[in-house]
Amino acid sequence: MKKPVLFALLFLLLCAAPLSAGRSHHLIAMGSHGWLRFWGTGKVHLSGRGTLTVKNASNLRLKIDGKHVEENKLPDGFEYRHFEGSLESIGPGAHLELRGWDLKLEVNGFGKANFHGKGSYSLDGKAPVKWPEEPGAWTKLRFRR
Repeated sequence: MKKPVLFALLFLLLCAAPLSAGRSHHLIAMGSHGWLRFWGTGKVHLSGRGTLTVKNASNLRLKIDGKHVEENKLPDGFEYRHFEGSLESIGPGAHLELRGWDLKLEVNGFGKANFHGKGSYSLDGKAPVKWPEEPGAWTKLRFRR
């Protein structure tokens, strides 16, 4: 009776593996000043100076290196003002934003990202694309499985 159960479990695992395995994208964005926003799943490295906002923090494994002057609590997250440093996030459903200077975002995963200011992004090694600097203009990028 144990063998049929083991075979059934093995069959389920083998069938479910292709469903959970998806194409992971590699996004790199850098800017001298502006605003980065990321919503999605995967491993994220974000660095710079300015206002850092993290939402949906309970789903994430976070590592933050740096300093800040003021902290505001948000429902399931926080905002650091006058932040200078880096954040590493691993997990599903991240919502990360950084407004300021010396911005860098690197993502291995999938989701969506918005950019505004002076900078550029590259997805999966393709040619860099500049961010819009005009007031109210955003680059909106979706990269899915």
